[in-house]
Amino acid sequence: MRVLADRAALDTDVAHLAQALPALVRSLRYGDVRGTGTAALTEVAAGLAERVFVGLPPACAGLDADAAEEMRGHVDAVHGALSLLGDVPAAPDGRLRARWRAVLRTLSARDTVPGVLRGRAVRLLLDEGELAQDEAARFMGLALSPGTPPADAAAWIEGFVGGSGGGLLLVHDERLFGLVDRWLTAVPTEAFTDVLPLLRRTFSAYESGVRRTLGELVRRGPGRRDRTDTAAAGAPGFGPGVDEARADAVLPVLRLLLGPDCDEGTRGERVEVRR
Repeated sequence: MRVLADRAALDTDVAHLAQALPALVRSLRYGDVRGTGTAALTEVAAGLAERVFVGLPPACAGLDADAAEEMRGHVDAVHGALSLLGDVPAAPDGRLRARWRAVLRTLSARDTVPGVLRGRAVRLLLDEGELAQDEAARFMGLALSPGTPPADAAAWIEGFVGGSGGGLLLVHDERLFGLVDRWLTAVPTEAFTDVLPLLRRTFSAYESGVRRTLGELVRRGPGRRDRTDTAAAGAPGFGPGVDEARADAVLPVLRLLLGPDCDEGTRGERVEVRR
């Protein structure tokens, strides 16, 4: 334990520290078959986390795209490790989680931090309930403002809605979906081909059902999903009135289901088919 603590104290590479923390926390939570005491290891893990908190903001400044993407993986790993640490007896979870949320807020608001990391920090705070939907929408609005280079804005989107659950945020939050929609339609033609691969990577990771729902929302346009009159709203599959020819097509099926005796009762009637 002393050797491990000394190495953690001397290692200034935040990426190394962030990689080591999840393994230590898993050892704390699950232990080993010998029932080894974990009190000393808990102190080492807490000290390691504190060093990550101190070193992460400066380590995230000025990174290129590849390094920023790698660092995002480390941020996710530390976040998951701190969640596991809450199940470990005697772990200073409350203090560490509060410190971690402060680090995430620092990352979310620092202009020198790449967009993918700023977006990820906002997403993690939102998932934790530490950030209101209105505030998350404000961060997104700032990140997608006209003065932001399209590549940086696309990276912010990837950090915020990339990965598990990101597509559902857009499906269920009209404001976030509208912000992304308006930004994407305003991207200049000469810049669109540069941001397209990044956006494709972000959205292709969603499950097929989420992609299909987002496609339907794009077809309808933001602000139209909540109308009660779906026919008047122009939703896919609905027209302004009843298509009698299509409605009549259900009659043969009804005859098969109900038998020939229903033929007289259904002759001349119109059946409106609704989804």
